[in-house]
Amino acid sequence: MLAALVDFARSYKAVMALAALSGYLMICLALGCYGLARPPGAPIYLLLGTWVVGVVGLVVVRDRPGRFDAGTLTLAKALWVNLGLVVAASLLPMPVRLMLLFVPLFGVLYTALHLRRRHVRLVAGATWLAYAVASALLALSVDVDLAMEAMLLGFFTFLLFAMVYMAGEVTALRAAFTRRRERLNDALARLSDLAMRDELTGLYNRRYIMEVLSQQKALADRGHVGFALCYCDLDNFKLVNDRFGHARGDEVLKQFAEIAQSVVRTMDYVARLGGEEFILVLVGADHKEALNVASRLAQRCRDIVLGPDSDGTMHFSVSTGIASYRVEERLEDVIQRADSALYRAKTGGRDQIVVGP
Repeated sequence: MLAALVDFARSYKAVMALAALSGYLMICLALGCYGLARPPGAPIYLLLGTWVVGVVGLVVVRDRPGRFDAGTLTLAKALWVNLGLVVAASLLPMPVRLMLLFVPLFGVLYTALHLRRRHVRLVAGATWLAYAVASALLALSVDVDLAMEAMLLGFFTFLLFAMVYMAGEVTALRAAFTRRRERLNDALARLSDLAMRDELTGLYNRRYIMEVLSQQKALADRGHVGFALCYCDLDNFKLVNDRFGHARGDEVLKQFAEIAQSVVRTMDYVARLGGEEFILVLVGADHKEALNVASRLAQRCRDIVLGPDSDGTMHFSVSTGIASYRVEERLEDVIQRADSALYRAKTGGRDQIVVGP
C-alpha cells in the first residue's frame, strides 16, 4: 500500500510538471502559428519538439539506486528544462518574452530544494549563458532592437542573481534542517537503546527481554521455532562486593556479560534481569543445545580469577537453570520452571547446571 501511494505521488508530480510545460509549449506554438516567433516556421517547431522529447524522457526515467550518482538526474532535469525555457522565450516578442523569462527562475529554486549551492550556481549560469547565446544568434540573423535586447538581458541577469541569492538561503536552511534531523534521529536512537539496554553491562534489560519472549512465544505457538531459557545467577556475588569492593563487582558483571554474548549466536538474546541475575533466550534451541551453551558459559566463568584474599584465591562461577518452552504454555510458567531449576542448582552446591522438567 505504501509503495503504491509513493508511486502515485511520483506520477502525480510528473503529470503536473508535464502539464505546466505543456502550457508553456502551447503559448510558444500559438505565437509561432501567428508568425510572431523568431525565426517563424519549421525551426521553432523542431527546437521545441526536441526539447519536449528530452523533458518527457527525463520525467519518465526514475532515479533508482545504483543507476545514477546522487542528484545527477535531478540536475539533468533542471538544466534541460531551463535551457529549453530560455531558448524558447528568446524566440518570442515582447512582452510575452518578459513574462516567460520568470519561469526559468523556478527551475533555479527547484534545484535549491533538492541539490547543493554549487548545483544552483551551475543551473543559473547555464540558464544565463543559454539565453545570452540565443539572443546573440537571433540578433545576428533577425533585425531586432539591440538596446532593448541588452536591457532585457541585464534585467534577466539581475533576476537570476536575486534568485541565486534566495536559493542560497534555501539550501542553507535545508542543510541546517537536515543536520538537526540527523541529530534528532541520533538522539532518538540513543534513547531507544537506553530504553532496552542495561546501563552497566550493555545487555538487554528486563522490560525488553519480556517483549522478546512474548514475540518468541507467538512465533512458537504458530508453529515456528521454539526457544529455551538459561536462567543464570552469579555465585557468591555478595562476597565479591564485600571482599573486593563494588567497583570490582561491576567489572565482574561486565565480564560475565561479555562471556555470555560470546557463547550464544547472533540470533539469541542475553539480558540482565537485575542484580546478578541474567537470562539467555536461545531461539530454536532445545534443552540439550541450551545445556551445551550453559556448559561453555560455566567453563569460561571458571577461568576468571577474582583475586587473592584472606581465604586464598577466589574464582568466579555461575549457576544455571534451563527450561524449554512448551507450545501454548504461559511465559510465567516457563520462566518459573527455569527459576526452579536455578534454585536447585544453587541449593545443590552452586556452580551447577540443572535442566528443569
